Amino acid sequence: MDEARPLWTCPECGQSFVARNMAHSCFRQSEEAFFAGREAQRELYHAFLEAAQRGGPVVVNINKTRISFQARARFASVNRVLRDGLACHLWLKRRIDSPRFTRVEHLPPSDHIHHFKLTDASQLDAEMAGWLAEAHEVGMQRRVPGNDSRGRG
Repeated sequence: MDEARPLWTCPECGQSFVARNMAHSCFRQSEEAFFAGREAQRELYHAFLEAAQRGGPVVVNINKTRISFQARARFASVNRVLRDGLACHLWLKRRIDSPRFTRVEHLPPSDHIHHFKLTDASQLDAEMAGWLAEAHEVGMQRRVPGNDSRGRG
């Protein structure tokens, strides 16, 4: 895998990426500004971040419309702040069919973006923690146990 290859750093905003000139927003803002007037969602975000950090170090990138969690690559994110929670996703190298996911996008040949709605910290249970740890390994660009070289489980 590409774990040892150096990351490229955007000269404008300082964010690091696994490939040169990867699409991103150089707009950065504070957590306080992102969650202004939405304290309940901010607390839920902190629970999500804490769960993601159990897999290893996480770089947090807060842009205008989303917050991404990054190991080497971005592996999970808060896509939108909702009235009653957060719209989130995580990246895996296999598809998981679970009612917990509202949608699973397949990005050939072997990537799957699992979308879910987070409304309560209790949803960040052992099952979700396992998926987040697996997503962190994908974000580190490591082979994930149980997945073959084509990324199927």
